[in-house]
Amino acid sequence: MIKHWPGFIIKVTLIVLVLIILTPTTSLAKSISKQQTSTIRQRLQQANANAIVLVGKGKHPTIISNRATVNGRQASAINPQRLFPIASFQKTITGIAIQQLINRHQLTLDTKLNRYLPGVANSDQITIRQLMMHTSGLADVNRITPQPLTSEKANWQFTMHNYRVRSQPGQWHYANVNYGLLAMVVAKASHQPYQKYVQKHIFKYYHLRGLKFFTQISASQVVSSLTAAQHHRLDPSENNNWRYLQREMSAEYGAGQVLATPQGYWQLMQKTLLNHRGIGHQYQQIHFQPTDNPYYGGIYIHQNAIHANGSYAGYACTMFADYKTKKALVLFSNNITLKQCRQLGHDLDQIYFGSKHQAFPY
Repeated sequence: MIKHWPGFIIKVTLIVLVLIILTPTTSLAKSISKQQTSTIRQRLQQANANAIVLVGKGKHPTIISNRATVNGRQASAINPQRLFPIASFQKTITGIAIQQLINRHQLTLDTKLNRYLPGVANSDQITIRQLMMHTSGLADVNRITPQPLTSEKANWQFTMHNYRVRSQPGQWHYANVNYGLLAMVVAKASHQPYQKYVQKHIFKYYHLRGLKFFTQISASQVVSSLTAAQHHRLDPSENNNWRYLQREMSAEYGAGQVLATPQGYWQLMQKTLLNHRGIGHQYQQIHFQPTDNPYYGGIYIHQNAIHANGSYAGYACTMFADYKTKKALVLFSNNITLKQCRQLGHDLDQIYFGSKHQAFPY
């Protein structure tokens, strides 16, 4: 009996090792069924969306892609490793930066804006919470700049003049300027430029790759690194589509100046919004009034579900996730409008999360 004992130990050890290796794989496979994968692919084809969908949970999502027919030709597929203008998805990044400063007791949600930016109209009434929730009463003026803005100073000057008072603080109105002002607060409170803060305390801190500010990309890199919009004439008077996109992004300081690879954005979402001990957990504790539009820190929140949208001319993206299960679905497309992307996203949300996951109406 004793002489056979070593062999028995080896066999048991091998069985345990096999189970350890296979368990994560099985768990990952079950995060999306073959039928769901097939149905999502069919829906992309029906919409003729040149798109990529990242779906599942954990570090390695299932990737589903579709190549659309554009002007009689099949478009190039979106590469999960190429940069994509994520537009308003960046508001999540600014929201995370603000939450970090709150956690360090450098800010509170009730801090008045005039503590940092007394020159803003109604700043003595506007709080950090209201900026995070789009209830500052401010509205945007211009959605594009005459030329690309590549310095912090230029961004600040534009933001400080690119708003109007729409109402008294308290009323909901979605405006990029809210997050531009929050980006300025981040810089003021941390005593470092907003972009430098984000790179150090978010991109590097969470070990994220594939996220860049548009000012970090040279014109020579655009063709090789940027996902191109399909069949959209961005501006009849602008011959250079990259320059036009830079002008669009310049008008959205703190709210739309970051590009990310689909894989890079997935990792950002997993490590911050869906991490049980991360920023997303704190967002779940935010109390909304019954009459509130449940938006905070760059995302819409409803119980365990979160949602966000982003769009530039020719580019659109949308995200749905469940904080409890950690499952997520992100859609990136470069040939449909934001309205079409939202509808497609809602359809995919229902396919993947089902009726128990209430569809967001925004």
